[in-house]
Amino acid sequence: MREDTTKLTAEQAALVRSTRRLDLRRILGGLFVLYGVITTIVGIVHWDTDPQKTGGIHINLWVGLSLLVGGLLFFLWDRLNPVPAEDIVGQAEAEADQRAAGEGRERA
Repeated sequence: MREDTTKLTAEQAALVRSTRRLDLRRILGGLFVLYGVITTIVGIVHWDTDPQKTGGIHINLWVGLSLLVGGLLFFLWDRLNPVPAEDIVGQAEAEADQRAAGEGRERA
């Protein structure tokens, strides 16, 4: 699914990789998976006490599994629909043009 980045310069390819690495979907997916693992473990360890406190529902287990699914969906979304390289490079070039115009010179 990922587009070909061989037409980009080495600097542009590095920019695309770093931008995709710091995509918000990856950060949120990682946090959801981390909290999901922790909450699922708590739900398993406290199997007997959770239903007493929540009216018969193993709430930590269900919330932990839901967080895991949500985090994995964020990763899947990022994998199936990455930010296009053209958008990343175009945005960087537009920022460089704007910065050059602000300094009173044209970008080379």
